[in-house]
Amino acid sequence: MAETKMSKAPNVPIIGGGPAGMSCALWLANSGLRPIIIERAVALGGIARANPYPNEWLLSRPGETGRENAEAFARHIRQAGVECRLETHPVAVCQRADGTFELELAASDGAAPQPLCCPAVVIATGTEFRGQSWLDAVPNARSLAERGRLHIGPTWAGERNADLGAHVAVIGGGDNAFDVSRMLVEKGVKVSIVMRSLTPRAQPLMIERLRPHEASGMARVLAGAVVTSLEQSGAHVDVRLSSSEAIEVDHVLLLLGYQPNTAEPWLKELAVALDANRYIIVDGNTETSCRGVFAVGDVANPAHPCIATALGTGTMAAREIQRRFAMKS
Repeated sequence: MAETKMSKAPNVPIIGGGPAGMSCALWLANSGLRPIIIERAVALGGIARANPYPNEWLLSRPGETGRENAEAFARHIRQAGVECRLETHPVAVCQRADGTFELELAASDGAAPQPLCCPAVVIATGTEFRGQSWLDAVPNARSLAERGRLHIGPTWAGERNADLGAHVAVIGGGDNAFDVSRMLVEKGVKVSIVMRSLTPRAQPLMIERLRPHEASGMARVLAGAVVTSLEQSGAHVDVRLSSSEAIEVDHVLLLLGYQPNTAEPWLKELAVALDANRYIIVDGNTETSCRGVFAVGDVANPAHPCIATALGTGTMAAREIQRRFAMKS
């Protein structure tokens, strides 16, 4: 059987199958290269798979949730015939003398790691919800999380069948804290926002949308407050604060923002430059300090993180990779 031009096209592994990684893969495939999405989870979608809230900001997809956006993107990837290796992750990577890379990939089935050679690597590992260190620092927090009384990230509060109770303590002062609090109040749930800072980090619009509910007594903002411990009290949770006040709630919701997925050993082997918050530093083409390694989406700390910018940075990386390597395929 004759070898086709596509079979000669270089492999371009994309580590992470969220919106940025899928966008990059689609553009690479359309440019005649051979993208391979490497995704640790059982399905494509990244953190968007955990978003049950309507996304009214993405052009042409009104009314869809972030979860539905992710599934639509994954469906497009399947239709385009892009190779996807699910439940797979890198365990090692090295850059050879000629500038190309060799990755070792491990799958969840326990098979021996498989090598993959390529001229470029795209990092699209995204971010995760912050909160694990908070669970370790606050007495009883982790045990309450295991019992379903404490939740990290906004997902739980937006699920259709979630038992929200009558009162939720929201820990955090950013956009998610204020926006999710408003949504909870609109469902008839009282909310107490506990934030360490004296002023919110949330956008003024998010703050203003909550103000009518503060006036009605359904929402309360406790500024300059720190949670010192959590105590199970019958069917409720006592949230004890540094002010010696205690709030009796049904659930605690941690909305402390995001942190980049840049801690894995294989990524350290590339020695890409990171900023003070451990996001990957990239140039105008989304290339990292290691030539041939690109980073797209939220892991590269975009000024305006969202699905739209993730799709855009994936496209940018693909176009630069295509410019360098497609003619050599």
